[in-house]
Amino acid sequence: MPAKILFIVTSVAKVPGKDINIGFWLPEFADPYFLLSPKYELVVASPKGGATIPDPTSIQLSAQDANAVKFLNEKKDVYQNTQKLSSFLGKADEFDAVYVVGGHGPMFDLASDSESQTLIAEFWEKGKIVAADCAGVGSLANVRLSSGDHILKGKKVTGFSKAEVDVLGFGDVVPFLLEDKLQEESDGYEKADAVWEAHVVRSGRLITGQNPASAAGVAEAILEALA
Repeated sequence: MPAKILFIVTSVAKVPGKDINIGFWLPEFADPYFLLSPKYELVVASPKGGATIPDPTSIQLSAQDANAVKFLNEKKDVYQNTQKLSSFLGKADEFDAVYVVGGHGPMFDLASDSESQTLIAEFWEKGKIVAADCAGVGSLANVRLSSGDHILKGKKVTGFSKAEVDVLGFGDVVPFLLEDKLQEESDGYEKADAVWEAHVVRSGRLITGQNPASAAGVAEAILEALA
């Protein structure tokens, strides 16, 4: 069976009820894609399937990022033709890992999407690597296993910090503060000494990154875990 990794991406392109464009954060898709695709078949899914949208701000901030620009312009088929997430329920055995792409979008759909929660729980209970970066870690916020335990119980974790949310002025925009939720559910939330610094936490089969700068490190940790 070919080595495969499932990428999960948000379907949200705008903050519900507000005229604020969001989506997935471009480098958090691009960096892991280019690091993992030489060795693994990457399959991309989203709650609605079809086209997913890069956050316009992430495009602007990545203008000098060669990987991000290349992905944006040359890999449209990857992010504009995603499969429906629900079609992968019950298929965790076909994959080696799942990675949730970050961006503000996941806070508004993946964090509360029951099919996403079920899928991630299935991957975990099948012994697979579960990874996410930045606000993509929000996809883990409400995942419970068949035992009733939270997926983060007893785990160390990181994710987009309150300080970083505040820098972007999104404290009153996001439905909950990820750092607070992760502290509540895990055995310890960790973050870098300064905002925007890369920080990756590996806790057994769980791999999480704090922010956009951490995406490559998350992918490298996935490669190490699967070696």
